[in-house]
Amino acid sequence: MDMHPQVAAILQQAQRLQAAMDDQLAKMDAETFTATDQNRTVEVTLNGHHWLVDLFIEDGLLRLGAPTVQARINEALANATARAAESIQLDRERLGELVAEITRDGN
Repeated sequence: MDMHPQVAAILQQAQRLQAAMDDQLAKMDAETFTATDQNRTVEVTLNGHHWLVDLFIEDGLLRLGAPTVQARINEALANATARAAESIQLDRERLGELVAEITRDGN
């Protein structure tokens, strides 16, 4: 039995969208965001899911006390989070354009 042309078109759109979502998940699994504090004494790395996966604290920094170390870690985390947020915004725009293209092509 042949499929109705509109059903076939919708299934093709769904497959394109599913492929885009699979690509996005793969990107999130592979992508990392690394940043430092202004003094470059702390470096953090977040993965594509925004989980902290690495933390480097320069030798001797701990002697400056917990408040200083905390501030520098937080600064590095904020910088990495800002990079991640920028990437997410670009991904959202790209996916939005793709969805618009898919739906436009289907009409």
